[in-house]
Amino acid sequence: MNTAASGGRRAATGNSQPGERAGDWRAGLPHSGPGPYAVADGRILTDGLEVIIAEHCNLRCRACAYLSPVMPAATVAPAQIQRDLTVLARSYHALEARVLGGEPLLHPELVAVLRAIRASGVSDAIRVITNGLLLARMPAGFWNLADEISVSMYPGRQLEEDAIATAARTAEKHGVRLRLKYFHYFRESYTELGTGDSRLVERIYRTCQMANVWRCNTVLNGHLYRCPQSAFIPSIIHRPGSGDGLPITDSPAFTGRLLEFLESPEPLDACANCLGSVGRVFRHTQTPRAAWRTQQQHHTEELVDWEHLQTLEREPGTLVRDTSFLPAPIPAG
Repeated sequence: MNTAASGGRRAATGNSQPGERAGDWRAGLPHSGPGPYAVADGRILTDGLEVIIAEHCNLRCRACAYLSPVMPAATVAPAQIQRDLTVLARSYHALEARVLGGEPLLHPELVAVLRAIRASGVSDAIRVITNGLLLARMPAGFWNLADEISVSMYPGRQLEEDAIATAARTAEKHGVRLRLKYFHYFRESYTELGTGDSRLVERIYRTCQMANVWRCNTVLNGHLYRCPQSAFIPSIIHRPGSGDGLPITDSPAFTGRLLEFLESPEPLDACANCLGSVGRVFRHTQTPRAAWRTQQQHHTEELVDWEHLQTLEREPGTLVRDTSFLPAPIPAG
């Protein structure tokens, strides 16, 4: 169902599951996973498209994969988002647009942003991924436009029980699905010093869940990236000549260029400093902004979880539920 057919309302209720809508012409197609992208009716199909609307955050999670703790306070204008996604929608369609940052609830025009995403037709549904600390301030328009709210719960900085109960009541009232995801551990996400070992860079890229299995294609400021790290790492590492994003252009040749870009086996410029899905595991913590980058002052070889890298190499395409955290206890140190 598209927005024209639904009169601008949500394409599905908050309890719908991707791919389960009756008459969905994408049902059964391989939206994600290793290998070629699915294409139907001239559009590339995926499970989800990440739409970055704010680069900064109100938390300082150590090794945040989006580098939000050290990014400047910056948001993307609703008009820019609508332009980018409307053009992209002619060549690309996702089951859901994942609205995030940074912290998306920091955007001063959040309702207008959600309207722009809905109007673009780039996805069937809208999921907002947030730490939830600002949920109580969100107006009815926000709840009316979202299909799902996914709240990341971090130790010591998560919603209190009464706030969760209030959010649950509001979500139910508006027919929005509310999910809580508890994080206890992170993986090291990137290294300031990188590596000169091109073979290691290739190994990390080929086992990267974000780029190759989850397919976290990301839109930010007129460009589409294969993964969010490639959008943010070059901005703080300042790699000369880095150009990991594909400009979103209104051109008949764009679909072909986009498919070639997404299916390329070549590592990105950012991969020289990225740990992909194989960074070492550590207990989640908050880190002051001034010290945040200091803790990443290591070479790639020092921060790799070599056992996990070898596991993913033995089982290419293995879907790890989430490589940014682990729900079970790990050994100390």
